[in-house]
Amino acid sequence: MSNDDNGGLDYEPQKKSVSVAEDLVRGQSSTIFETSSLREADNGAPDAAPCDGVDNGFRVRHFWSMYGPSADSLKQAMNKLRKNLSAKGWTVVRFEPARSEAKQLQLAVEHEKDHHTATSELLLPSTYKNASKWEKEARDSLSVSLTSPCYVDPAYKVGD
Repeated sequence: MSNDDNGGLDYEPQKKSVSVAEDLVRGQSSTIFETSSLREADNGAPDAAPCDGVDNGFRVRHFWSMYGPSADSLKQAMNKLRKNLSAKGWTVVRFEPARSEAKQLQLAVEHEKDHHTATSELLLPSTYKNASKWEKEARDSLSVSLTSPCYVDPAYKVGD
């Protein structure tokens, strides 16, 4: 299959049902949560979205947040993720401050086998100078954005 046949991807998407792909993403999110040693999360639900240019192609995204009793516990959780996810099949791609005014710490990882990618971002509005009204009301957190590679399911329809 050429890159033109698979939406310009540099890989051929595996065949998986949406439910199996969502379960994989849930499992990866659970691994990240357990590795953090935090005990509170707002985990939302994984969601399938189309892969542009791939017939019946979709990827699963999962956006969620973890909370700690303090900003220090969130910083410790971020360091645990950086140090300990590699033992669970993840490779650290980036660990640095964001290119934003707040310069919040970001960790980007990729799973070696499943090729899921995840970005964790340390959000500590309690420490922001000149915080906006919204930032002052926001809770300190460690946000996670996890994305699967593109999969193909002949039965997939947008909205599944």
